[in-house]
Formats: sequence, structure tokens, C-alpha cells
Amino acid sequence: MIGNLKNKQPKYYLNPKGKEFIIENYNFAKPFANFFPGIAGKYGIPMWVFYVNRGQGIASFGTKDKDHAILEFFPANKAWQLVSLQGFRTFIKIFTPLDKSTSQDKHYLTGFTGKKFIFYEPLHNGFTNLGYNLNNRMRITSSDLTLEEENLSLGLGVKVEYFTIPNDSYSALARIVTIKNLNRKIKRIQLIDGLPQIIPYGVSNLFLKKLGRTIEAWMNIENLEKGVPFYKLDVDPTDRPEVIHIKEGNFYLGFYYDKGRPRIIKPTVDPQSVFGPVTDFSCPREFLARGNFTLPADKLTKNKTPSGMMLLNFELEKNGEKKFYSLIGYMRSKDILNSSIARMIKPEYLTQKKEENKKIIAELQSDITTVSSSAEFNLYAQQTYLDNIIRGGYPVVFSCPSLRVSGGIPPSAGKSDASDSVFYLYARKHGDLERDYNKFQIQATYFSQGNGNYRDMNQNRRCDIWFNPEIKDENVVTFFNLIQTDGFNPLVVKGLSFTLKNAEDFKSILKTSWKKRAF
Repeated sequence: MIGNLKNKQPKYYLNPKGKEFIIENYNFAKPFANFFPGIAGKYGIPMWVFYVNRGQGIASFGTKDKDHAILEFFPANKAWQLVSLQGFRTFIKIFTPLDKSTSQDKHYLTGFTGKKFIFYEPLHNGFTNLGYNLNNRMRITSSDLTLEEENLSLGLGVKVEYFTIPNDSYSALARIVTIKNLNRKIKRIQLIDGLPQIIPYGVSNLFLKKLGRTIEAWMNIENLEKGVPFYKLDVDPTDRPEVIHIKEGNFYLGFYYDKGRPRIIKPTVDPQSVFGPVTDFSCPREFLARGNFTLPADKLTKNKTPSGMMLLNFELEKNGEKKFYSLIGYMRSKDILNSSIARMIKPEYLTQKKEENKKIIAELQSDITTVSSSAEFNLYAQQTYLDNIIRGGYPVVFSCPSLRVSGGIPPSAGKSDASDSVFYLYARKHGDLERDYNKFQIQATYFSQGNGNYRDMNQNRRCDIWFNPEIKDENVVTFFNLIQTDGFNPLVVKGLSFTLKNAEDFKSILKTSWKKRAF
């Protein structure tokens, strides 16, 4: 099984046409951490997503803050260690023998049933892949992430695409996996894909880090009869006299298309079904132990940290490919989840949302469109501007006499036009894996805004008047007003909130706005 242990040399380059930064052989590159912008459009529920250049990339994600994780937040050094075990995994068994000329008999394994197969875990830098000739790459854009790998020994290609869902009533990370046969021989494949661990809604970061075993007593999985598990705590575990029931939850939806018709794949929520006694997830022992593996019925759906892993069986003809999809995210209730499934699995839905996600980011970056002799500089300018938006927010100017502004930033007294309000979308405090000390927050609402340090907000809004002159003196007034009488400024700047001065006057405005709103 063990082949050449020599490291493959990483290669870095830009693809200006696709606006991509590409790392070839990324598992051997110097480790780094990055993140999605956390922008879901004005009418979307944003998600924070962090990734690293190891394994299948995604290290942690969730909504609002670290207390609402779906895949647990870890700082960069821990993420590099754990992503290959606790992040997304794909296990492949190939039953069709290879050509004798490939001399790959050493890769065959035998399950308890005596049936031979070849095992392969794509995009994983572990022992099981040492004998294979692999080429892989990571494609990074401002809006999404793509991983690709060719297993030249087996004649198999794997592609994994990640992006978040914009402008919808829920928050989710979308994942599209494509398995392609690169040679002429038909391949019969059995595959498991998903997350070994999913954090139920209601588990705070404190419980994960300090009371991880205790909090399992509150965990519950519902909705298995629909094939789309809903992960949540039944009640708030905080020590308080009253009982607070939890309706919200995280979900896992896996599906594929059969002749254009969507088919939901019910995942297992018990990691032991796949890994057996291997509690560190290093080896899918149960999956490997049987030639024709079937997922047992989930006997334990409470009091255990659950998984979300789906099983597929399929054949690949010459140059044939198989696509399957998953959405992992947050819903306000189980009823809303079930009423949304039909819309979420429509054939055109994810394709449209992927393009919409790209368009939202591109439109924000268009403010600083740069055309120079250097394609690298052009892309750098756009990415830097996007980073400034994430840290400082993007201004939206509107006029509504029926609203009164309040919150972290005081009303802008002395503005040239007191009837105008400036609302900053998308801003949040630094929250990346190497700034693990920051308590970032992205509101899980439409018109999402977050918190930020005074210095960060101030410096990242310095150029707003250049790109958005309609804000006038907003930032001058705002940040001068926040300076205290002793000369100090507050550490944290919170978001704005609005209250109605006259509810009756606002009704007519709301009716007009509602009619114009496109769904």
C-alpha cells in the first residue's frame, strides 16, 4: 500500500480569466487559513465559513457567532490538525477490477463477506492514499471554493464545490460533489460522503469547549422520517429557573437527480454506523468491513453528538460522471424546513444560487473596478475593497421620516440632510481563524449587520465618501460623536436599530414596499 513518500511540490498561480487563485498539491503547501465573505445579499441569512488548505478544506461554519456553530470553531493551528478528520469526508469503494497493466492489485481489500474492493479517500493526505498517483488543486475566488483531484492510478476524478446560499429565508453551505470516470473501464462504486460530526442548534461554544460530554445529554435529532435530519437541543441548557424550549435547528439535506428528478438521500446521524469503534474518525471501519455495505437504522438519535453522512451506489461508464448535492445549514423551525425542501431540491435552484452568490460579490467589487497593465493588481484591488466592506460595512442610504435611529452609533445630528439615514450592511469584527480571540457576530437576519472595533470600523470607512458620495458627512459625524469627553473612544461599535415614531404613517410605506419586493 505504501508508495513513494516524497512530497509533491506545491505550485501557486493566478487565473485572471476565472478570477481564481490556485494552489496545486495544496496538502503539501505551507498551511494557511481563509474565509468566505459572510455576505448573503440584502434579503439573505449570512453564514460564516472558514477553510484551510488541508483535507476537504472547510474547517468550521455556522450562523451569527461561535455560539451558533454547525461545524465547531477551532483556531488555525487546531483547524490544520482536525479538518482531515472532523471536516467533510468522502469514502469510495471500487469493485470493478483495474486493467492488469496498472499493477494495482496491492490496493485491493477484502471485507468480512470476502468481496474484494479498492478503497480511496479523495483529497485526503493519509496512509490510504500513499500508493496512488494523485494530482489535486484548490481554486479560491472571492465568493466560493473548489477542490479537484485526479487519481491517475484508479482513473477517477473528484471535484468538490462550496458556496453559501444568498437571498433566501435560511442559511446554508452548499456542497456539490462530482465523481468522474477518467478511463474506459466501467466502475461500480459504493460511496459515503458527509460530516462525521454536526453540532445541534443551541450548543454554545462554552459547552463545546468545557462541557462537551455533558451537553450531549440535551442533543436530539428530529425529522428523520422525511430524510432530512433536524439537529437541535430540546431546551436551553443554561442554568435558570424557567424552561426555554428551542424551535430552531440545524439541518442536513442530501440529494441527487435521477433522470432529472430529485431523490433525497437519508443520511445516517450515528457516526458509529460508519466508523464503528474508531472514535477519532481516522478509519471508516464498518464501511470497510463489508463488501456490500448498508446503513443500519439509526437506533440512537439522542444524547450523542450526531453525524450527517449519506450512502450512494452507482456505476460509471467510460467518461461518465455522478453528481450529488448537500445543503447543511440553519432553519427557524422544523415546519419551515419541511415546507422549503421541495424548493431547495429543484434542479435549477442550486445553479441559480451559485451564480447569484457570485453576482452579489462581483457587484460590490465593481465599485473599485481597476484596469491596469497588471491583472494581479486588478484582482488585488477588488479583493482589498471586499475586505474593507467586511470590516467596515457597505453603506445604504435611504429616507424614511417614520423611523427613529438608535443603537451603537448615535443619531447623526448636524448632518446636511437630517431625513436621510445611512445603514451599513455586512460589517463584522475580525473573526478569522488566526484572530481567534475576537467575538465576531453576523446577525442571522435580512439586512444583516454585525459588531466591530472602533479602530477597524473607522479606518475601513475612510474611503467610503470616495466610492459612495451620497453618505455625505455621515462618518465624520458618527466617529466624532463616539469620542468621549475624556478623549477616549469605545472599543466596540454595535449595529444600528430603528424604531417607529408613527406606526400609522408607516403602514402605507410598508404596503408599497411589500408590493415591490420580489420573491
